[in-house]
Amino acid sequence: MNLRSLATLLSMSLLGAASVHAAYPEFNTLKPNGAQRGSEVKLTLTGNRLNDFESLIFFSPGFTQKSVEKVENNKVEVTVAVAPNVELGNHLFRVRTRSGVSHGRQFFVGPYPNVEDKEPNSQIDTAQTIEMNQTIEGLITSEDVDYYKVTVKKGQRISLEVDGLRLGYTVFDPYVAILDKDRFEKAFSDDTILHRQDGYCSYVADYDGDYYIMVRDSSYRGGNTSFYRLHVGSFRRSDVVYPAGGALGSTTKVRFIDAAGSFEEDVKLPDVEDPNFALFSKGAEAAPSGNPFRLVPYGNSLEVEPNNDFKSATVVTTGEPVALNGIIETPGDVDVFKIALKKDQQVVLQAYAQSLGSPLDSVIIIYNEKGGNVGSNDDGGGRRRLDSKQVFKVPADGNYFVRVSDHLERGGPNYVYRIEMVASQPELTFASPHYSVNDSHYRQFIAIPRGGRMALLENFSRSNVGGDFKFEAPGMPQGVKLLTDVAPKDQPGMPLVFEAAPDAPLGHATVPVKLTALDPNVKVVGQMRQEFDVVRQGNVVYLTEFQDKLPVAVVEEAPYSLEIEKPKVPLVNVGLLNLRVVAKRKEGFKAPIRVLMVWKPNGISTLGEQTIPEGQNECTFVLDASGNVPAGTWNFVVMGEADAGNGRIYNASPFCEVTTTPAYVNAPAIPLVAVEQGQETIMVAKMENLKPFEGEAVASIVGVPETIPIETAKITKDTKEVAFKVKTTDKSPVGKQANLFVRVEIPVEGGTTTHRVALGSTLRIDAPRKVVAKPAVVAENKPKEAPKAAAAPPKPLSRLEQLRMEAAGGK
Repeated sequence: MNLRSLATLLSMSLLGAASVHAAYPEFNTLKPNGAQRGSEVKLTLTGNRLNDFESLIFFSPGFTQKSVEKVENNKVEVTVAVAPNVELGNHLFRVRTRSGVSHGRQFFVGPYPNVEDKEPNSQIDTAQTIEMNQTIEGLITSEDVDYYKVTVKKGQRISLEVDGLRLGYTVFDPYVAILDKDRFEKAFSDDTILHRQDGYCSYVADYDGDYYIMVRDSSYRGGNTSFYRLHVGSFRRSDVVYPAGGALGSTTKVRFIDAAGSFEEDVKLPDVEDPNFALFSKGAEAAPSGNPFRLVPYGNSLEVEPNNDFKSATVVTTGEPVALNGIIETPGDVDVFKIALKKDQQVVLQAYAQSLGSPLDSVIIIYNEKGGNVGSNDDGGGRRRLDSKQVFKVPADGNYFVRVSDHLERGGPNYVYRIEMVASQPELTFASPHYSVNDSHYRQFIAIPRGGRMALLENFSRSNVGGDFKFEAPGMPQGVKLLTDVAPKDQPGMPLVFEAAPDAPLGHATVPVKLTALDPNVKVVGQMRQEFDVVRQGNVVYLTEFQDKLPVAVVEEAPYSLEIEKPKVPLVNVGLLNLRVVAKRKEGFKAPIRVLMVWKPNGISTLGEQTIPEGQNECTFVLDASGNVPAGTWNFVVMGEADAGNGRIYNASPFCEVTTTPAYVNAPAIPLVAVEQGQETIMVAKMENLKPFEGEAVASIVGVPETIPIETAKITKDTKEVAFKVKTTDKSPVGKQANLFVRVEIPVEGGTTTHRVALGSTLRIDAPRKVVAKPAVVAENKPKEAPKAAAAPPKPLSRLEQLRMEAAGGK
């Protein structure tokens, strides 16, 4: 064994011994930010907690980690091979260490070899010389400008495309331009519809010789994270394609449209939906990135000109669902489609234009055969684009007209649109909620400690799909199993819980989790659609992406474990149940543990999290059941998050069964009871026995302060009403005590069940009545009269009669 191998083994053994002190690695920068496909590239990763680095996690096929050259706490050097068939454009990477998984970062694959930006090149006179068909990796610092010189022949196309914002570091707004030998800008680009802040432009050289390329921030800002990849070549950069979508598995004729014109190609489309799918030209020299292209399970209807009014409308013969496709080719142009619809259909018209690179600001109006407006929309499509979306219910059988125009009556050869007209299409997708307001990547992975678990909530989005489904997670790492089985039809979400064997080898996989129906007649397959922010600033999201795979990794054993203590009694409707969570700590680990309630079924509420304090070993969640929770058994799971000294470490509990049953008793609210301060009264609850029980139950009124002592009472299965004696003192607060309820502890096998009945009861304490002294009577020297017989004492008034008299102004 050589010295390097010995050092590596020693380092790995030390890392394993110290693994409880590292977790959740930070992956901050990547240099370079991309590579040419078919090449090998040495990458430098920077961040924190990288000293137990194991591997990069690739979400796309075709990437191979060849070797690791250097591992430090803040930096890793690794060589990666990019296969020749890897798709051009951005790909997601994550870092896996022995103890955690990082956030994702973008990595771009381009058609050209990389060239590094070399300073000084901030003046044309010091411009860096480059060749055509190269990609420059650079950085724009504050007020920086980078110049490059390229020599071309007359008639040769010079095309630029810059990746700046899309690299995912910051809200970088690059400006690119092509200058001639006299330093005049011949073409430039700041923002584009297709790539937002990232621009592209082209120019055909009008002489043999040198041209200059400029890159800067559009506002002359910049910074230490304003990285860019500038592609310089002779490629054709299409703005948009027409049609901008097609049926899954079909062969579709597509027109690529750019500033120079257009060209057509036949394209064979995939047979699997992909929200990130992009189309590349196979005949012309491909651009560094593709054009967004919609993949759907239904066909296209293409406009036939002229179709600018009802009489000449393009007739749609396929019915819905269908995609209406057209181009607003000239200023003021209008396109109209005619389609037959059935009464009571709930139809959704979603326009795609700016989201696909078109400058069109679409406006949709739907008319009936008499010309009546039955729906319209301008900018309802969302996602910070000016695309339209209209939902309407068809009022009657008949023909309807869909009118499409530009909001400002503009037009042009690239004003492409696509309106997907869909009703009653079955669809099932699922995704995890964003656990942090400004960080959509937080906890969006599965890093399972050896011998432990990790849980991730998945929320379902169903459209015309019912029934129970089953989770499938093929290709998981060795020693890992998925504990979650069924996604019930009546639950909006379920926790995915993964478990790793104590001897599972460290490793990872990107797992395409899916949902398949238990009913073999249901062919819908549920797809993961996890949306991530690529670039955001505060509450503003500039760029997002979707992923349909879940990173699943096995990491080192956690310094703690959690377990939910199985309740000995059921949770009853409108009842409470304490769910105790117990932590087992490794020797020396005393840090607080944040305990997260991953999921709860419909009708059961509880706090979302509790904390096991430093050095302590348990916490309790109080489950609160509504009256409509069905009887059944539910699998609860909690997940722990703790800082082991250098970052967060996760470990989830096993599933714990909680049983729900109908209540034994019920009672309506106790009518308002009023008492004077310092006096006593009785509160009476009318009991309804729903199920028999053995022995005596203890009932008490809950919600009053300690200064209003109310005695408890005992009831049996035969009790019809229960009386609570209320004592007040001068310390009892005057006023209403509202939202009181009666807690009933009913004995069952294993303990007692807690019921809450008489919800909304109210006790009012009134201030003592003031006694008014009678005026003194002056004695007069009058003859004494014979004493009259004493009058009978007045009948005592009830408290209710006293209050009525006071309300009427009586004394």
